[in-house]
Amino acid sequence: MPYAIEVKAGQEYWLCVCGKSGTGLCNGSHKSTAILPSQFRATKDQTIYVCGCTKTQNSPFCDGTHKSL
Repeated sequence: MPYAIEVKAGQEYWLCVCGKSGTGLCNGSHKSTAILPSQFRATKDQTIYVCGCTKTQNSPFCDGTHKSL
């Protein structure tokens, strides 16, 4: 399932790509892997959906792949 994250214009976020954070935002859990988080700078206030299954083709964003797993 994707993680819905409210972002604010001009703010920088580090998004989880390894799937270990449990929130969609990087919390350092990737350090036990070779995977690095993805930097994201919001251009507008919005809700983004970060992949939680790690199978997306549009990393770090959810593309609905989890529906077919």
